[in-house]
Amino acid sequence: MSFQYPQFLWALSLVIIPILIHLFNLQRYKTLYFSDLTLLKSIQIESKKRSRVKNFLLLLCRILLVSLLVIAFCKPISNPLNSSQGLTSQRIGIYLDNSYSMSSTNDSQSLLEIAKSDAIHLINSCSNETRFYVLTNDKTTNKGYSLDKEQAKSHIQNTTFTSANMELNQLVLNQNEQFKSNPVYSYWFTDLQKNQFNHDAKLQITDSSQFLVSLYQRDDMYNISIDSIWFKEKDRKILVEDEVFIKITNWNDKRSEIQLKLIINESEIITQKLVSLEKFQEKTVSIKYILKTHGVKMGELYINDVSYNDLKYDDKLIFTYSTNDQYKVNYLYLDSNFNEYAFKSLFNTLNEVSFESVNISDGFNENDIDGNLIILDEIESIPKSIYQQFKDQHIVLIPPPFYKSLESTNLFLKSYGLSLNRKPIASYTLSEKNLLSPFFKNVFKDLDQNIDLPKFKTTYEIKSANNVRSLMGYENDDDFLVETIQNNKTLYLFNSSFHPENSNITSHAIFVPTFLKIKENTSINQDLYYLTSHVKPIKIRQDLRSTKIIISDQNNKFSIHPTTKLVNGSPTLYLNGVLEKEGLYYIKKEDSVIKTISLNSNRRESELQSFQFNDFTSLLEKYDQNSFFKLVRSNKMDDNREYFTLQSQKDYWIYFIVLALIFIILEIIIIKYYEKPV
Repeated sequence: MSFQYPQFLWALSLVIIPILIHLFNLQRYKTLYFSDLTLLKSIQIESKKRSRVKNFLLLLCRILLVSLLVIAFCKPISNPLNSSQGLTSQRIGIYLDNSYSMSSTNDSQSLLEIAKSDAIHLINSCSNETRFYVLTNDKTTNKGYSLDKEQAKSHIQNTTFTSANMELNQLVLNQNEQFKSNPVYSYWFTDLQKNQFNHDAKLQITDSSQFLVSLYQRDDMYNISIDSIWFKEKDRKILVEDEVFIKITNWNDKRSEIQLKLIINESEIITQKLVSLEKFQEKTVSIKYILKTHGVKMGELYINDVSYNDLKYDDKLIFTYSTNDQYKVNYLYLDSNFNEYAFKSLFNTLNEVSFESVNISDGFNENDIDGNLIILDEIESIPKSIYQQFKDQHIVLIPPPFYKSLESTNLFLKSYGLSLNRKPIASYTLSEKNLLSPFFKNVFKDLDQNIDLPKFKTTYEIKSANNVRSLMGYENDDDFLVETIQNNKTLYLFNSSFHPENSNITSHAIFVPTFLKIKENTSINQDLYYLTSHVKPIKIRQDLRSTKIIISDQNNKFSIHPTTKLVNGSPTLYLNGVLEKEGLYYIKKEDSVIKTISLNSNRRESELQSFQFNDFTSLLEKYDQNSFFKLVRSNKMDDNREYFTLQSQKDYWIYFIVLALIFIILEIIIIKYYEKPV
């Protein structure tokens, strides 16, 4: 037991008053004259004893009465989470939920601000010797040591919203570590969002631990969110119409109209669109625009939604991409280059493509095989030194002519689980069904009948130990072009030579869309943004051996050297758990920016679903853990500033008042009793 107002205990000194009164009464006496005292001797002796007993009992009652009134005025309390169990009586855990769902407002004040006020009020009610372990969802600001009252209040006051979440099992685990496996006595200030307090297994709670959970909730919370953004096409171009797709969700039971606004590079593109959303509707909308310049594009997407929308963090989404990421094609051949002109003419017409042809008989270096797409055209002997240096490039293999050896080709194909075998010489014609296949989706709209498709004099049989996807075939249903992926490397394998003496495909109209589709499928699929909860590894197509990578934010207030590893020969950055705040970040090599990435908050809390008392209690009972928890609702919603202390502490002052009244009555009884004649 402790006192809420111990500063008034000095009033216990007032017990001197009844003592002085008692001593004063002992000094007062009256002389009575009698003619004969013989008959009164026994009465005198008995009366003196009664008087002493009476005075002592009255003194005791009055001392206790004053003491009880003073103690009641100091408000004696018992704190269930500050019980006297060794050192733990001086340690209190505090969990402050600062996730975005706590940004919902009540009477123009966010739930977080209300919870912070209650937490500080709790800290103020504790003794100066109490140590606090303050825990929030933002692990970068949490301290691994205990705090005194002023430090704890400062930590609480400086806590801001974060996109991070802490699940229930992790929260209990962290507090177990803080209390070093001793019983945990902790106060939780949270709205108990279901997506955060995911209870899939029994919690590892130390015996005798107690958690007082204060709920901060509203019954009428609403939200509209931007969930994601994407492009359907991989290539980003200028001077042509581009279309971005956005998924928006109305989590309300009300129909809403919002204004969707898109800004790219501050003023390069500014456009908006009015969107109608039915109740609880998930909707995909698109915005079209035309860019006029190359470069890095930093986009911002906003929704200006209805006034009753509670959460604002998911009303914005930032993204970034580049229109001048060069797609490099390495065309490799051996001495003869019958098909080089056809490939060169095709790829040089594309502004975003860098085409380079290499005669490997003259030697080669790393730059000759660092393209996004490597075309191995009719190379009878593929040097191991080439494909051993391949990283994550996509490969197109056109086999050598029929009369040349397949030994080297099959040795290369072995790593993909493929091989080629000669077939009888015959005439093979591509099938018209190819034009309607998924590979040529949206390419051929109006097809003429009796199309004269390319013919081949000789072909090979493709044998596969793994699953391959057939992209094009002949009229006899044999495969002409297959696709397979092995170790994140995509291989496009043709089963026939393109030599002019064997086929007319390089001069046929189908040649261009075939390789444009290969190029499209293997284009760099730019990640428009990442989520703070999961930043996947980022590949960098640069040589980093001579320098280190630095990542900094837009204002250069934050910079780190990320962990870098070689994955399939490509430098890869690991940023998960390193970048935790939404915003724009620059990946720099020395002083030059080589890539820009955007981070957005995860949308886990867009759907506002909180545990209610009965739901959470039932969940705890399921695992027989309800005895560790006590749930209370924050009366701070009703402006009761004494809420948390009153709920978390048991008051005893009323008992002392009752005892004081009992002693008053007892004093009256003593006086009446001893006034009776003997």
